[in-house]
Amino acid sequence: MVDLLSPESDSLVRRVVILGGLGGIGKTQLAIAYIKRHGSSYESVFWLNASSDTTLKGSLRSLAVRAGIVDLRNEQLDDDQVRVRVMNWFSMPDNHRWLLVFDNHDDLGQYNIKQYYPYASHGSIVVTSRSPELLSGSHIHVDKLRDLGDALRILTTRSGRDNVEKSTTVSLQAVQIDLTCF
Repeated sequence: MVDLLSPESDSLVRRVVILGGLGGIGKTQLAIAYIKRHGSSYESVFWLNASSDTTLKGSLRSLAVRAGIVDLRNEQLDDDQVRVRVMNWFSMPDNHRWLLVFDNHDDLGQYNIKQYYPYASHGSIVVTSRSPELLSGSHIHVDKLRDLGDALRILTTRSGRDNVEKSTTVSLQAVQIDLTCF
């Protein structure tokens, strides 16, 4: 992901990574981990709920207000006007080190996500989807974890508990020993 998404101000190629896989496999967690590790490479990072056209429009409205692109107290804008203003803002030449994450774009027939991509190619985009086959971008297929150590590290991070790896490993070893006796 680092190689595919590294921000460049003069890129002529849109950098899009599609994280695809079954529900619950860790696509969103992978996107979060990437942002935690590499978010400082970007001037701005925006997380959009892409589970439906309606939720994505709501996320764009929130983005527009937070970024100061529109003042909805003084302007009455419909969803398309907000979208165009946001896309124009992302496309400004001096606004080039951004990352957009479109999370949970699973129903590809519901709407065309590309209409929400900024016009310029000088930022980076991540899309998480259970159905990545019809999306264009660099596909990264997320498989189930096969290494117990990786799974325990994720459990430690998500639970906020210390020493999960040690206590769980001891418990799992005991279970494995018990199972081999039968």
